[in-house]
Amino acid sequence: MTNSDETDAALFAAGALSREETEILKARQKRDPALAALTREWEDALAPLAMHAGDVAPPPDLFDKIEARIDAREKLDSMSRTLRANEGEWIALSPGVRFKELHRNVALNRWTILVDAEPGAVFPEHEHAQDEEIFMISGDLAFGDVELGPGDFHFSPKGSLHAAHRTRAGCRCIIVQAM
Repeated sequence: MTNSDETDAALFAAGALSREETEILKARQKRDPALAALTREWEDALAPLAMHAGDVAPPPDLFDKIEARIDAREKLDSMSRTLRANEGEWIALSPGVRFKELHRNVALNRWTILVDAEPGAVFPEHEHAQDEEIFMISGDLAFGDVELGPGDFHFSPKGSLHAAHRTRAGCRCIIVQAM
């Protein structure tokens, strides 16, 4: 017997395994008489405790809380998504600059985009309707006195004015901004 078998037998006897884990352990007990015997030992040892525990009623709202938790988890799971590198549509933004939408949050009027700029590309001056965040993946990007390179992050607050963006070698960056 392993420590894991001992733990599994104890948890089974205590009723602390999930339905799936219980079924797996029952199948193992059929193939392993020593595990079955160990489980019976644990059941015999824990049985007297059950006699003293008495019945405990669950809180009246427990089922509602469980359902709400399951619903919230399902909603989060349904919202998760993956966009592969070869997926999505590239859209021309200006000469030599294109972007691909990675995520859109309509409620906040924000999106996350991946931007590719060819060497020598220029993006015109613009004002920010909301905060903007830029994370540089590769290449270079300059505007005003700011020069960004791979791994750099830049934040511009709502209402700020950006001078024209320029790149010498080209660049790839992720931008989170107003749609």
